[in-house]
Amino acid sequence: GKNLVGTEFMRTHSDQELVQFIITGRPLWDPANTTGIDMPSRGGNPMLTDDDILAIIIYLRSLDSGAGG
Repeated sequence: GKNLVGTEFMRTHSDQELVQFIITGRPLWDPANTTGIDMPSRGGNPMLTDDDILAIIIYLRSLDSGAGG
């Protein structure tokens, strides 16, 4: 997949929107899929809880020096 750190995608979506995006995934046929690779739901790991996904999002946001806190 694409790098999410510092992207407009991360900056224009709330934490809950990003959690839902990762829970749902993005199939090949989705017009917004620009990689040509299926993004499975929960990143392909059904053991990830919603809280785990939120923790990942918070971590990714912490890596973005342009996030402004």
